[in-house]
Amino acid sequence: MSISRSRNNQHKVYIPSSARTNQYLLVKFPVTDELINLNKQLIDKSSEQPYQKFYQHLADSFFGINNKLDIESGQFIANEKFSRIRYSPEKLTVQTDQEILFLYSPRNHYSQNTYINGKKRVRIITLVFLANGDNVRQTSAEFHKNVLAALHEFIEINHINKSMVRVSDHQHLTYDLFSKDKGVTGTQTHKLRTLKNRYAADDISLPDKRDVLTYVVADLPINRRIKELLSVDKSKAKPYQPLYDLISHAFIESANKQHLFEGAILANGLTPIVRSRLEEDHKAAGELQKLSFNPFEPNNNFTLHFDGDCLVDSVQFVIIATKDHKTSQGYGKFLNLVEQALRATAKKLNYVTAKEELVIRLHQHLGYDL
Repeated sequence: MSISRSRNNQHKVYIPSSARTNQYLLVKFPVTDELINLNKQLIDKSSEQPYQKFYQHLADSFFGINNKLDIESGQFIANEKFSRIRYSPEKLTVQTDQEILFLYSPRNHYSQNTYINGKKRVRIITLVFLANGDNVRQTSAEFHKNVLAALHEFIEINHINKSMVRVSDHQHLTYDLFSKDKGVTGTQTHKLRTLKNRYAADDISLPDKRDVLTYVVADLPINRRIKELLSVDKSKAKPYQPLYDLISHAFIESANKQHLFEGAILANGLTPIVRSRLEEDHKAAGELQKLSFNPFEPNNNFTLHFDGDCLVDSVQFVIIATKDHKTSQGYGKFLNLVEQALRATAKKLNYVTAKEELVIRLHQHLGYDL
């Protein structure tokens, strides 16, 4: 193989044909005094749920516009809960005190639902647009364009201040790193171009001021074999800390060899919420672990978030693509490096690849103010 061809292949990643893709857009806007005054006839302060009709009015408008533009799946959220979307072959919605988890398959599931707390004036309303179809990644630009058309009409009809609307585009690729060892044949080839370049090919220009973030979350299940890598002495304080230290050391050593230095490791049972921010900031908030990174000025370290008193179901590795991982081709090389690091980690932990899963979820995020 020629050197030029070899270098070109570095920018391509070959993932299993069984990989799942999904895309969703989150749109958030504040419930301002102005918006309340425009809809005061729908608000009954004497009622037990004074804001119910107001929220339902906005929801009906949202779904009506979506239907007109053939956007089949959407969620209207006015209850202050964080919305999280993941691929699943089975449709399921789970609510906790802090979040709503939507599990769905873009190919098979369609839904339009409202999640409203009519008793209170919420701070933010969230509109969720879920992509449907067999080729979500290939049609992502078209879906983004269609959502923007729906959003502009929704804003105009309901007299919402455009300058206060935030749009976030989220795209995921999810697969088991060891699918081939379990008999999965066939691959998909990706260069993982930036969303900007992919959308430019479809004549979508994005605002100059935008937040972008590409990262991987990998889940390493703590099964019985992993638990038995060390003898756990439950009579000691933080009995599971040595196990988490063993796993994190194996991963960080493997990651650093692949020039992966930015991210986090979670073994505290919390859900990681990853965002792009100018200042790096990490804090636990109830059932959520908020993680903020600046990919353009990385701190070059993996932060550790462990609860040594608790045996977690899985250890989660968050690996951030920094400015040094972005090439003219995209992020294919980055994902190849991540795979190599995780394979090395699994080898150190004596992974049984024909039976045990190590699920990778690649995130490509884009956010901007409308």
